[in-house]
Amino acid sequence: MSTAAELLALQSNIKKDPDGYKDEFLLQYRHYQALLEIFKLKPSKDSREFGEVVMFMAQVSRAYPKTMTGFAAEVAGLLDTHHQELDSTLRRTLVGALILMRNRAQVDAMTVLPLFFRLFRCQDKALRQQLFRHIVSDLKAANKKCRNERLNRAVQNFMYTVVSDDNEAAAKRGLAVLTEMWRRHVWRDARTVNVIASAAFHKSPRVLLAVMKFFLGQDRDDEDGSDKEGEGEGDEEDAKPKGPSKEDIYSAYHKGTSSSKKKKQKKLKRVIATVKKADRRKSAAGGGAESFAAIHLLHDPQAFAERLFGRLSGGGERFETRLAVMAVVSRIIGVHKLLVLNFYPYLQKYIAPHQRDVTQVLAALVQAAHDLVPPETLAPVLRQLVDQFVHDKARPEVMTVGLKTVRELVLRCPLVMEADLLTDLAQYKKFREKQVATAARSLIGAFRDINPEMLAKKDRGRGADMALKPRDYGDARVATRVDGAELLEAALAEGRTGSDGDEVDLGLDDSSSDDDDDGDGGSGGWEDVSEEEGDGGAKEGAGEGEGEEGGEDSDLESLSGEGEGEEDGSSDWEDVSEEGEEEEEAAAAAGKGKAKGKAAAKAKAKPAATAGRKGKKGAPANEDDEEEEDVEEEESGSDADLEDLDSEESEEASEEDEEDDGGRRGKRGGKPQPAKPKVEAKPDSIASLKRKLAEAKEKAAAKRAREEPAGDGEGGEEGQAPAGVPIEAERILTQEDFDRIKRLKQKALVEAALAKAGVTSAASKAKKQRALESAEEEAAELLALQERLTTIGESKVNAADLTGKHKARKDKEARLASVLEGREGREKFGARSSLKKKKTAGLSEREKQRRKAMPMAARVQQIRRRNAAARGKKMGKNFKGHVRG
Repeated sequence: MSTAAELLALQSNIKKDPDGYKDEFLLQYRHYQALLEIFKLKPSKDSREFGEVVMFMAQVSRAYPKTMTGFAAEVAGLLDTHHQELDSTLRRTLVGALILMRNRAQVDAMTVLPLFFRLFRCQDKALRQQLFRHIVSDLKAANKKCRNERLNRAVQNFMYTVVSDDNEAAAKRGLAVLTEMWRRHVWRDARTVNVIASAAFHKSPRVLLAVMKFFLGQDRDDEDGSDKEGEGEGDEEDAKPKGPSKEDIYSAYHKGTSSSKKKKQKKLKRVIATVKKADRRKSAAGGGAESFAAIHLLHDPQAFAERLFGRLSGGGERFETRLAVMAVVSRIIGVHKLLVLNFYPYLQKYIAPHQRDVTQVLAALVQAAHDLVPPETLAPVLRQLVDQFVHDKARPEVMTVGLKTVRELVLRCPLVMEADLLTDLAQYKKFREKQVATAARSLIGAFRDINPEMLAKKDRGRGADMALKPRDYGDARVATRVDGAELLEAALAEGRTGSDGDEVDLGLDDSSSDDDDDGDGGSGGWEDVSEEEGDGGAKEGAGEGEGEEGGEDSDLESLSGEGEGEEDGSSDWEDVSEEGEEEEEAAAAAGKGKAKGKAAAKAKAKPAATAGRKGKKGAPANEDDEEEEDVEEEESGSDADLEDLDSEESEEASEEDEEDDGGRRGKRGGKPQPAKPKVEAKPDSIASLKRKLAEAKEKAAAKRAREEPAGDGEGGEEGQAPAGVPIEAERILTQEDFDRIKRLKQKALVEAALAKAGVTSAASKAKKQRALESAEEEAAELLALQERLTTIGESKVNAADLTGKHKARKDKEARLASVLEGREGREKFGARSSLKKKKTAGLSEREKQRRKAMPMAARVQQIRRRNAAARGKKMGKNFKGHVRG
């Protein structure tokens, strides 16, 4: 028999020289086999020597692999067969031997992991902690370098049988392993979530509660102390370190020598880094995001919610468990927009102010509401909520909870609210309690954003958009494109590649204001023309005007595709507006002054092709040559000519309008000319020219569209999709694209708000600035509301958010203390009767006699004399009647 010290010495020697100590090892191996046979005869007997020999064999098994081939199987079989009978110390020793061999990769994982999960049934807390730590660390190490899918799939498939084990302890430990692997980001797949979800139908309520806490993001919060037995390592990791205090920071920078300061500052940085790391870990493994991520990975959420609600409605669970199941079912319904219509009447019986934890029930009701729930299903629940919580006899705290719940409910299902009920609830905006009035105003504000038509006119506010209405029930909007992609396409088509073009420009910069100040009488950028130029223009006015009009007419005819075959071009343009005729006549009558000088200057600045078509003094050029040149230009598809012609026509129209006004007012000493009679439409009128220009543009665009291939995307500008192909189908949108889409959305909302406010270019700079700030704020609020309404089903409803901040009611003692507060030192101003009652001397003689200790007989005689004296005082002095004793 070898002692423990001898075995340790032999173990050390074998590791140094395995071949030299092989005979000693074989001797100990035969000793192990003999002890094993003896142990099998009586497994329940405490055998310390057998445990020491087993651990020795596990330590040196790597040196003699051929001899120790069946050692691990023997120990595993012994544990599997007699784990309930073994002594706790020996059992932990055998498990430690297997763990040692598994850590050295001498045993396959699937050989020992099923055995370890079965050992969770043992009533041994230390053993369960040991097994839990090893299983978690082993699976984490197996997936450290890369995911071991083969091992993960095998273990996860086996976990279905573990979590459905009839033994509650084994099922809870298996569930704890799964949740710990999820929390450590080792297993983050749908298979893990569905294994955990299958444990929700275990017969044990504690296993059910553990599953519910996982889906609620509270799997680390234990319902009692026994749940922490297998989480020793996790508890150490989750323990949040304390941050440095103000004294520590001050001491690190202001106390001690320079070397000690450096040491303290380094230590301070390490502590701060540890705190930040713990915060990041906590935020990464937070409750809200993780729970919703797990809920999204359910294979069949409808069936899971229905089975879970069936167990909930069956009863028999504690109220805490029912609350947790309500919260999980409501969250699954809200995230996946399921239809479990019996869930709402079930919650209805819990909606009462006196109900325990009623705010959690109301939070579950709000989370389960979405736009696919029929309004007639939620209408009775809403009516009971209002009847129980919102009435004049209810306490302010209860009314606040009711109004806030109604607001959250209608944000998710607007169709459930009726106009009469909304009018009644809006009356509480002037309630005496501030929190109730605030809750009522928030309800009114919510309907201003979703359906202002249901509100009374006085509650809608200024500028209410009456077009805002919720969609009818079942009217789903199917998205065919990325939201806002059309705005990005339009911005790229216009050539706005930077962020400068994504902002609203109202001319608030300094340069624009300086230009406005330098303008003369509102003329802007008009040039001053001398009288000599005006006179010259008057002399040449008629001929030049005819030449210009003739050239422009031929230009437009060529661009619109009219050839020489048309003999009379005016036959197609007989419908001319009266406004165009009057402008034409006025322009022909007023052909002198500043406008003609500017027209002459502009004619010099025209391109060479346009200038060559004009005569020396405005005489028209050869029309056949002009038409041939214009047809060639149209076939070349030049957009520059179209844009130049458009700008020229708009400028000439504005010039002729001024000439019209000047001719009628009789500028430069002339008399006002009478209005001309209406004449027949002419092809060279302003209206005809504009009409021809529009048709010419349409024909040129159609021709370019026919010439360009439908699927060719290489000829376009870089970053743009081909014509007819969405930009998101052409390339993958980056984060910068989505950021720009957000800016473009805000710009569109700001422009709409400015147009709604009626801000014009003639407004002052201060007014534009105020309007722009207000519009940007309104657009930001609207964007935030749209984002919230889009993801409102994903958001968690906190029960504490449904309650208001009311002052706690004081009891009688607190009220008396507040009344008497500040009355100190007022005794000398009180009544004399109150001062007499407050005795400052000793006791009176009567009090002394009354408190005097005397025998019982003497006390009785004293009471009799006192009563007789009292009767004599009542009768009076002259009473002569008989008094019965």
